[in-house]
Amino acid sequence: MTRAGMTAPEEEQRICIACGFCCDGTLFLRACLNPGERGNLPEKMELQSFMDKGNDYFALPCLYFSGKCTIYDKKKADVCSSYRCQLLKDFAAGKETPAEALETIAEAMSMRKEIIEEYRRISGSGGSINFRHILVEMGNLQKADSQKEPLSANYELLLIKCNIFEALLIKHFRSAEDFEKMIMR
Repeated sequence: MTRAGMTAPEEEQRICIACGFCCDGTLFLRACLNPGERGNLPEKMELQSFMDKGNDYFALPCLYFSGKCTIYDKKKADVCSSYRCQLLKDFAAGKETPAEALETIAEAMSMRKEIIEEYRRISGSGGSINFRHILVEMGNLQKADSQKEPLSANYELLLIKCNIFEALLIKHFRSAEDFEKMIMR
């Protein structure tokens, strides 16, 4: 689905459904809501909704995401139908074929899986975790590191993998502008 209830082209839907990074906590920790949406969302989104600095959001990962959106063809937050990742923009512009887009998604999923498995192995954490939360945790460890012992080599290597994966996400999924900003720093 796209803006205003219009249906996206079939190939675009296939790319979107194959990914889910915008829903599962890989790209974002929260999704923006339009004014007036809170109070009119599906139940699980409503439970995750909150206000921060005068703006409304719902926390990610979305509770309606289970490998794919379980309410794809039902009422949901406007952002769910209107968000266009860089990969979809590149596809629409003819810069990516459906096969190339799906390959990018598969490679990114493989890299993310490796990072999550490595994080669980090193941290001993067995619970559910997503990439954004791993980044937050790695940032917390770095802050603590500056006040005491350096991080272990395993954590340092994981941090490097996280940074490489974040660059891939920014380049292919977030936006070309985000990637340029990161490179120019």
